Amino acid sequence: MSILECRIIHRQGKFTLDVKLDSAGPVLGVFGASGSGKSTLLHVIAGLIKPREADISVRTRRVCRLPGGVWVPAERRNLAIVTQDPLLFPHLSVRGNLCYAPGAGGEFESDTGLHARAVLRLDPLLSRSVRNLSGGEKQRVALGRALMSRPDVLLLDEPTSALDSELAREVMALLLRVKTELKVPMIFVTHKAGELMALADDCAVLESGSVVAQGAPVNVLARPRALGVANLVGVDNLLRAPVLRHEPEDGVSILALGKGAELAVPICTADKGSKVSIGLYADEILLCLEKPAGISARNLLETSIESVDEIGHEVLVLLAVGDHRLKARITPAAAKSLGLVAGMPVVGVIKSAACHLLSE
Repeated sequence: MSILECRIIHRQGKFTLDVKLDSAGPVLGVFGASGSGKSTLLHVIAGLIKPREADISVRTRRVCRLPGGVWVPAERRNLAIVTQDPLLFPHLSVRGNLCYAPGAGGEFESDTGLHARAVLRLDPLLSRSVRNLSGGEKQRVALGRALMSRPDVLLLDEPTSALDSELAREVMALLLRVKTELKVPMIFVTHKAGELMALADDCAVLESGSVVAQGAPVNVLARPRALGVANLVGVDNLLRAPVLRHEPEDGVSILALGKGAELAVPICTADKGSKVSIGLYADEILLCLEKPAGISARNLLETSIESVDEIGHEVLVLLAVGDHRLKARITPAAAKSLGLVAGMPVVGVIKSAACHLLSE
């Protein structure tokens, strides 16, 4: 079932949001630079902005058809939005905030409400004033309040952007539990590639108010330069692979790349079998015609070349490694010296420290 099907045209000053989307989710990530229209899109879906022209269905229920058709106001869309600012009521306790929405009092004591409170670790906070909560605690309460309204879809507008890195990881871990345990569909706005890789099943990239790409995050973000989001992704290669084993004595975790290929990365806390997201710069991959000896790099990957493309003053070499594809960036002189051509076997040399952990 589609969680979102929409066609939206909305002009606001000199900016135009012109979007067509159809996503089954269950978590749709909306990704793009500041000013690309991410928050505007979310607010139109929520009913906080009335567009000039739109046809929007959320979980097959039409909530907007303009001009001249359906317009369901925000309070009747059964959607809950969590923003960068938790927007808690300062005069109410945590319990009062959780029970504020219509029907939330009954949901608070229901089995699903109790489960949500457990996932978000809210019970120890119930009697406290929200004025005395930390940033991470406030976001947990904001998420809990949203879930107590039993929304059809949870809308998240960069909920970790105002938090430090440690608190942001905690909130992301909680969102993953909301996804896996509570099974709540989400539309998630972010400018962080790691968050997108960790949480989203489907990804839409916005640029200047339009969707320029859509698909699985690992596939869409594999082309950051072409999409104009290279400065956001920050890496040329994005991998999502399961943990095969941990080797704490060597300070590495081993990921399974498929077909017997393994990748050593800095040690992580993910359970064996669970997937982690890794970012890797293309110029961190060295190419050799045969396995080198006496080298400190942990990863000596037997690969084959799928393509060699000269772009300006650099050469991009696409490598097949297990079930994955990796891009290496070298100079034209190096490509000529090695005689690189498609179909040729080479060894990819990668330091484990060059593999950046984006999410666990």
